[in-house]
Amino acid sequence: RDRSGRIVGVSKIARDITERKRAEDAARFVADASDVLTSSLDYETTLSRVAQLAVPRIADWCAVDIRADDGAIRQLALAHVDPAKVKLAGELQRRFPPRPDTGGVYTAIRTGKPMLVPEIGDEELAAGATSPEHLKMLVDLRPRSYMVVPLIARDHILGAITFIAAESGRRFGPRDLALAQDLARRAALSVDNARLYREAQQLNEELEE
Repeated sequence: RDRSGRIVGVSKIARDITERKRAEDAARFVADASDVLTSSLDYETTLSRVAQLAVPRIADWCAVDIRADDGAIRQLALAHVDPAKVKLAGELQRRFPPRPDTGGVYTAIRTGKPMLVPEIGDEELAAGATSPEHLKMLVDLRPRSYMVVPLIARDHILGAITFIAAESGRRFGPRDLALAQDLARRAALSVDNARLYREAQQLNEELEE
């Protein structure tokens, strides 16, 4: 305003709160996931619910794989907002199952180390395909970035959680990997507690007999 009080201009101040909002969203997601993981000792159900919770809040796809007592790896959950995409991914898994030497889940479970691939280009998709039909299915799913984090409790690798970015256009980075590892640590503890409880129940039954 000038000396007479008449408005002669406008001043504006802008603050970028993207990082703060991202941190708040991440903290809220971890809190929600923790509530789910501690809600039941049925870890198969809780992990499936966590996968659903992760989509689309932190990823376009989320999959949970568990290592059985005999060492076999089976997919426990696969989540995407579009049921048609889930069906396509299931068909891809059935017709072109991943090989132990192709990395991804197998590598994370074997080494116990997380994997982060910020960018998946067309060349990488073509290199990972075993046939033109396989490549077409991969292109239809359009994975663009992914993370795989192992589930580790008491130095035992129990499985892995995979996060994939696709149609959203997001790209995973170190901050996303830290969030995924935090979630994996909580999930692994939930699985371990549930298995210990089952073992204790079985032992009690045997002692009663």
